[in-house]
Amino acid sequence: MFKLFKKYLNISKLERRNLNRIFFWLIYSLILVRLIPLKWFSRILGEFKKELNPELDENKLAIILVTKRNIRRCKRIIPWKVKCFEEAIAAKKVLEKQNIKSTLYLGVNKDKDKNLVAHAWLKTGEEFITGRQGHDKYVVVGFYC
Repeated sequence: MFKLFKKYLNISKLERRNLNRIFFWLIYSLILVRLIPLKWFSRILGEFKKELNPELDENKLAIILVTKRNIRRCKRIIPWKVKCFEEAIAAKKVLEKQNIKSTLYLGVNKDKDKNLVAHAWLKTGEEFITGRQGHDKYVVVGFYC
């Protein structure tokens, strides 16, 4: 535990602030996704059926890379399994704070037993932030900007 705290103190102040925000939003999104119906909290995700492809400069790309790295860090230390939708919500909210527009996609597919499975991923422009792996196997049913 001391080793994790030492690593936390060794990262830059901006990266630490980003990590704290991600941690907060992962907990917040856990509560939202697992306890509250989507129709009650969909407004905080943005406009439904609106998609953006913003231009990204070097500063925004650097923030996106830090956010992606910090999401991986949080997922390793949090004692529960972080689902793709929770991860996408947290990343979207952290990037909104940095004035980076993104689009959260929701997709569905059927598995081998013909059960419906869902996936969520977050993109800004052509850059994937979360959920890149396997996103192409899902049919997009909605997206939030």
